[in-house]
Amino acid sequence: MAFSDAVALRTASHNEVVEGDLRTVSVQVTRAVFRTHWHDRPLTLSWLAEALPVMLMKSGAPPNRVPTTETDREEALDPARMARYQVRNVYGFGLAPFGAEAEVPMTGALQLLVNTTAGGAWFNKVVPYGRATQANFTVAPGVALQMPFGGSHALAVGYALHHLSNASFGDANPGLNSHLVTLRLRAR
Repeated sequence: MAFSDAVALRTASHNEVVEGDLRTVSVQVTRAVFRTHWHDRPLTLSWLAEALPVMLMKSGAPPNRVPTTETDREEALDPARMARYQVRNVYGFGLAPFGAEAEVPMTGALQLLVNTTAGGAWFNKVVPYGRATQANFTVAPGVALQMPFGGSHALAVGYALHHLSNASFGDANPGLNSHLVTLRLRAR
C-alpha cells in the first residue's frame, strides 16, 4: 500500500505553477526478475505494477492560460467551457502495469529503491484544465529509502515525479507534472 501527496504541481508544457494538489492511494505489486551484484552489493531488479483506486486532484489553469474574449472569444463566452479552467476538485483512478524497480542495500538494513511506473488514469472531469481530456497517460519515476521491520514488512519514504498527459488525443495537451512525497508500506 502506498500513499502520495504533491508538494508542487506544474504544467508539463510551460513549467507554470498550477494551483492544486494530487493525492493518491495505491496498491503496488513487485516480482523479482533478476538478481545480481553492483559494486559488491546485491541488486534486485523487479517488475512493478500499480493500481490507483483513489486519485484526488485539485486542479485549475494558470491565470495566463484562461481564455479571454481577446485570445479565444468562443471559449471565453461559453460558461460550460470556462468551468474547465477554474480550480476544482477532481476524482479518478488509474492502472500502471508497466514498471520496474531496482533495490540496492545501503548501510545496515537501509535499502535504496529506484523505480518507475507507466499506465493510464481516468478522471470524472477534464484534467488538468481547458481542452484537455478525462483520460490520461501517466509515468512516474521515483526514488525512496526503505527500512525493513518486523521480519516481513518494510517502510519506504521517497519522491516521485508524476507526469500526466493525454498525448495530444484531446484538443489540447497541457499535461501536468506533480512532485510527490511518497510513503509505502510493504508486506513480503
